[in-house]
Amino acid sequence: MANEIAFPAALASLSPLAEWLAEKMAPLSVGDEWRFALDLAVCETATNIIRYALHEDRHRCFCVEFTCTATSVTLRFTDDGDIFPAERLAAAQEYTFFDADPLAESGRGLKLILLCVDTFKVENVSGRNVTTLEKLMSA
Repeated sequence: MANEIAFPAALASLSPLAEWLAEKMAPLSVGDEWRFALDLAVCETATNIIRYALHEDRHRCFCVEFTCTATSVTLRFTDDGDIFPAERLAAAQEYTFFDADPLAESGRGLKLILLCVDTFKVENVSGRNVTTLEKLMSA
């Protein structure tokens, strides 16, 4: 199975992404809680890319790369959509307690991502968004 895959920018891509990720994680010696946390972070990241960077334009795609070492799993998302606003990440990192309206969408997914992985980084490289998630095996 390929370590990199592309999906159309449609919410319907979330189920195939989750299945692909489950296959990638299957051989790992980690618990269900660890798997669930990474799956949640990956699906939230993809949702943000689909909705806010690529505006659910199914003619556009985003790519996901899976890398596993003895100490961590890294997923790298790339897309050519709108640039992620750095102030949103800073705001989500700043607040220890999440007191937003549970039905509000603003920032909730980003906070979930930060709670589920050890490293979350978004950068723009040569006009492409590169979003990196890393989860340590020992976490």
